[in-house]
Amino acid sequence: MKVPQIFDRNMKRLAFLDNAVSVGYSLEINSLWTATFTLPADDDKNAYCQPLNFVEIFDGDERIDLFRIIGEDLERSNGATRFYDCEHVLATLLSDVLFQYHQYGGGGIKTADVLNYVLARQTTRNWVLGDCDFKRYFEYNWENSTLLAALFAVPECFDSEYMWTWDTTVYPWTISLVAPSDTMKSEVRYAKNMTSMKKTVDASGIANRIYALGYGEGVNQLTIAGVNGGKPYVEDAMSIQQYGLCSTILVDSRYEVAENLKGYAEQMLAELKNPYVSYEIGAIDLHRLTGDTFSKFRPGEIVRVVDEADGINLRTRIVSVEKSDAQGDPGSVTVTIANKSKDIAGSISELQNRALINETYAQGATNQQIYNFTDNADATHPATLKLYISDSVVRINKMLLNIQFEAFRAYEKAIGGGGGQTTSSGGGQTTSSGGGSTTSSGGGSTTSSGGGTTSSATSLRSSNTYNSSDNGGDGGENHNHGLARGDRLALIDYNGNIIGGRNFVPSGAHTHPSHTHTVGSHTHSVSAHTHSVSAHTHTVKAHTHTVQDHTHKIEFGIYEGARASSATIRVDGVEIPAPASYDNLDIVEYLKTDGSGKIQRNAWHTIQILPNSMSRIVGAVFMQTFCNSRGGGDY
Repeated sequence: MKVPQIFDRNMKRLAFLDNAVSVGYSLEINSLWTATFTLPADDDKNAYCQPLNFVEIFDGDERIDLFRIIGEDLERSNGATRFYDCEHVLATLLSDVLFQYHQYGGGGIKTADVLNYVLARQTTRNWVLGDCDFKRYFEYNWENSTLLAALFAVPECFDSEYMWTWDTTVYPWTISLVAPSDTMKSEVRYAKNMTSMKKTVDASGIANRIYALGYGEGVNQLTIAGVNGGKPYVEDAMSIQQYGLCSTILVDSRYEVAENLKGYAEQMLAELKNPYVSYEIGAIDLHRLTGDTFSKFRPGEIVRVVDEADGINLRTRIVSVEKSDAQGDPGSVTVTIANKSKDIAGSISELQNRALINETYAQGATNQQIYNFTDNADATHPATLKLYISDSVVRINKMLLNIQFEAFRAYEKAIGGGGGQTTSSGGGQTTSSGGGSTTSSGGGSTTSSGGGTTSSATSLRSSNTYNSSDNGGDGGENHNHGLARGDRLALIDYNGNIIGGRNFVPSGAHTHPSHTHTVGSHTHSVSAHTHSVSAHTHTVKAHTHTVQDHTHKIEFGIYEGARASSATIRVDGVEIPAPASYDNLDIVEYLKTDGSGKIQRNAWHTIQILPNSMSRIVGAVFMQTFCNSRGGGDY
C-alpha cells in the first residue's frame, strides 16, 4: 500500500507521509476534486505540509491523483492531530486570471483554439491541452475571470454531454475535453456489492420553459429570440404536458452571443425539465479487495444498478465517488448516480446567483444622442451629415431624421480685390450679318439762336472763280460763289417763307468792296428720312486694358433668399422614398449593413439632403443605442 507523498511547488519530492491516516477523497464529474488526510501533530513531516505544496494521494496501490494543500486544522483530543484539506492541482488555474475584457472565438476558430487561448494566459505553464473531441465555432467573452472558470465555461453552451479529464503523471500536466463513453464499466447489485441505497426525488426545481437573458440591460439585454424563431425562451413540450408549465428566467451576463446563450439555456433545460432523481449507494469496493475491474467506480462512467427486490434496474452515469478512509476502511465507498450530470442544487444555485456574475461583468448603458447640422444647399450641392458608429455600440435601437427648410442665407455682399490687367491675344474683327438701316421717327427742325454777320475781303478767291471760257462765261473771270452753274437756289421773303427759285449763273469778273452780310433768325426744317448702313466690318487691333490696384468694400449683414418646399434624401447613397412629412423619418433600414445584416460598425455613414431650390437646411438625427463599458483609457 502506497502512502501519500509530499512535493514542493517545483515538483521536488520532500517526503513520504508514512504516518498519514484517514486518507479520503471525493471525485465528482466536471468539478474540482478534493482529498483529506491527517498526521499526528508531533510528526516531523508536518513541516513539509505547507499551504500550496503538492500531495499525491493513493487508494492502496492505485494512484488517485495529485492535489495541493489548501487548509490545516489542529485538534487536541486524546492526542493532537493535524487535519489537512486538499484540492486537485487543477486549482492552479485559479491562481491566474483573464484581467478585464477578453473576446475570442467565432468563425474559423475551433473549440481547441479557444481552450489554448485560455491556457496561454498561465504565468507558469502547468497545463497543456490534450484531446478535444469537440469542434464548435462559438464566440466567447470573459471579463475578470480566473482561468479555471473561463476554461470550464467553454463547453457549458454545448448541446451534448462532455467530460473533463486530465493526466498529472507527467509535467506539464495535460487536460482534455472529451465526449463521455456510453460503455457500461461497472455494476452495483443488491446482495453482491451494494450495502445500502438512498433514493432522492426532488421536483421543486422543475423548469420546462426557460427565458434566457445575456449581456446588457433593459430593452438592450441579449435574448435568444433572434436565433430561436422569435421566441425568447426554450421549452420541452413533453415535460409541460406531464408536469404543467413551469417557467424560470436564466440570466447570465457572460454571454454576448445569442447562439451561445441558446445552447446554454438548452443544456439547463435538459437538466431541469424532469425531477432530479439520484441514488446514493453504499457499496463494497470489490476492485480494491479482489481486483475485479468490473467493480471499479470512476466519475463519468456508466454503471448498472440492480435491486431486484425493489424492481430497480438502472443504467446511468456516475456523478461522484467518495471514500472517507482509503486505508482504514478500504472496501467502503459511496457512489452517487443521477439523471443529470450535476445535482439540482447546483443548477438552482446557478440560476439564482447570477447577480454575482453581473457584479463582475460590465453591463454597458443605453444612450440617447442627437446630432444637429445646418447648411445651405441646392439640388446639386447637398447638405451633408457624416456619422461614425464604433464597435462599442452593441445595439442600435432607433435612428430618426428630422428636417426643416429655412430661407437661404448669406452674410456679405462683396469681397476685397486688387489690381489686375487683361490683355487680348491679338487683333479681332466683328462682321455684321448684312446691311441695315436706321429710320428717324419723323421730321424735325433746327433753329438758330439769332442772326449773324460775315465780313469778306475785297479781292476774289481763286477757289471761287474759273476762266471766262469755261461754262460759256463772258470774258474775264467768272465769279461763282463756290456754286456750279445751274444750281437751284431758293427765293425767300422777309418771313423766311420760300416764294420761288432761280438757277445759279456765274456773275462774271468783278470785285466786292468791303461789306457784311446779315442773316436774320431762321429755322431749317428736316423732313422724315432714313439712313441706310451697308454690310461692313469693324476691326479691333490687339490691345490691353489696365485696371489699377483697387479694393471693393465688404458689406456685412444677413441676407436671405429662397426657401425649399421639398428635398431628396440619400442615406449611404440610397435614395429613400419621398416622405409625407420630414419629421421623425426612420432611416435604420437604409444604412449600410455587414454580412450578418447588422448596421456597419467602425464605419462612416452619410446622410445627404438635396432641396428642390436654394435653401437653408436645419437637420437633426436622434439615435438610441446600447454601448458596452469596455475599452478606452482614463484621461
